Amino acid sequence: DSIIKIFKSLAYLNIFIIVLALLLVFQKEYEEAINIYIRTNMIILFNLSIFYKSRGYDIVRGFYTLKFPSSFVSTSYFTLKMIDSLTSDFKSIKNTLKARGFCAKTNMFTYNTFGNILGMLFVKSIKKSQKLKDSFEARGFNKQIYLNDEFQTTKRDYILASLIFIVVVLKVIL
Repeated sequence: DSIIKIFKSLAYLNIFIIVLALLLVFQKEYEEAINIYIRTNMIILFNLSIFYKSRGYDIVRGFYTLKFPSSFVSTSYFTLKMIDSLTSDFKSIKNTLKARGFCAKTNMFTYNTFGNILGMLFVKSIKKSQKLKDSFEARGFNKQIYLNDEFQTTKRDYILASLIFIVVVLKVIL
């Protein structure tokens, strides 16, 4: 099920890759166009496969575990938090529009509606970030968030690591 969704996302992103490749084709850079098309698709497919079910917070935890600078980890965390917040706001606005019978068309009313929504989200994001900043200053925030990094290794983890090790050894030998 996830594989089909991953390839649908890749197909959607291919629209932009094709446009980029076509620009190179028009400049008579055929090999470069093919090279960029294939490499970009492989990179995007790899990233979609790894991070498809991720909400981003596990990536922040990875940064924390890999001892990235605390300000980088904090900034990544709060950026994801703001993106989540704005995404949920946007979804609720879309649901409200659907409930009111709004149907997107190619006319000025639709453009004005979406422009107002984007403007409203922009203003809302600025207000939220200012409130967050004020809250942190009041609490004496020192550019570091603390995550629980106590992980328990289970029997299942050892079995999985052993199987991966066996596959790698067999691939190297054969």
